[in-house]
Amino acid sequence: MFDLTSNIITPPSPALRDLRIFATKNAEALACAAALLGAAPGVRTALTALDGLGDPGRPTSRTKRALDDLVDLLMLEHVDDPHRIEAACFAALDPGEPVVEEICVLADGLADAVEAYREEATEPVTQGVAA
Repeated sequence: MFDLTSNIITPPSPALRDLRIFATKNAEALACAAALLGAAPGVRTALTALDGLGDPGRPTSRTKRALDDLVDLLMLEHVDDPHRIEAACFAALDPGEPVVEEICVLADGLADAVEAYREEATEPVTQGVAA
């Protein structure tokens, strides 16, 4: 009558666990960096990604898109497009400020964690193999 198997949540993979730990430990810094580099739209992106990672189970496609957008924002992928808010936000930053180095470290850490999760998620699942 009822299919309750869809409610069973498997433990997260090691890479997903590491991504969630990174996001949790750096949530405030990620949101602040997103605010500096992307104003309100950047904060919305960061909060969407962080909230999605807090949900049980595997990240949804919405969460994955938000993570990709957040990595792009932190990696300054769109600062050369004058029609995007990132260009104006980036122009307002002084490259000598200590926060710039912190954002770079944060961006690298998030990009590495997301990439590790993606690689692990695309690996074929190996069941117990008989010897």
